[in-house]
Amino acid sequence: MLSCLVCRHVVKSFLQGFLPGLALKIFLYILPTVLLIMSKVEGYVSLSSLERRTASKYYYFMLVNVFLGSIIAGTAFEQLYSFLHQPPTQIPRTIGVAIPMKATFFMTYVMVDGWAGIANEILRVKALVIYHLKNMFIVKTERDRDRAMDPGSIGLGENLPSLQLYFLLGLVYAVVTPLLLPFIIVFFAFAFLVYRHQVSQSG
Repeated sequence: MLSCLVCRHVVKSFLQGFLPGLALKIFLYILPTVLLIMSKVEGYVSLSSLERRTASKYYYFMLVNVFLGSIIAGTAFEQLYSFLHQPPTQIPRTIGVAIPMKATFFMTYVMVDGWAGIANEILRVKALVIYHLKNMFIVKTERDRDRAMDPGSIGLGENLPSLQLYFLLGLVYAVVTPLLLPFIIVFFAFAFLVYRHQVSQSG
């Protein structure tokens, strides 16, 4: 019964296309909290040092998994024969040749993750939901209501690594595939407006 259901084209496309991306987004959503706990275990106490350590770990994770991982994995699958039959000194050249081939992937990544992330930041859906839940179950006084309405500050441990990654993409692809630059410029233009608003409101 289950095998027949999985074999259907619609279900198979859903399982192969949508679920892995959803699982990755959930994992990346949870990861900053895990990295923050790891930084606390390391002995960092102040909020600024915890955010710096969390942002550093998160950036290296995204650099290896999103940037290098997609390029190397894509190159390994597309040029497997070259990897197996060439000297190790030629591998960096092969990867360098493969970087422009991943431009389409990163265009999609900037549009889906970057532009949607900026929209999510200005909407603050999570803070809105938490406020309504607190308002229904916890709020008793006006002071409680003021505390519940506080949306909190910008999570530097989550947002700063993403900005650094998009800046890195702009630097890498500015020469080899300039077509990616308009997507990066649009992202940073909206990011400037949104984060300036968020900082002014939280300050």
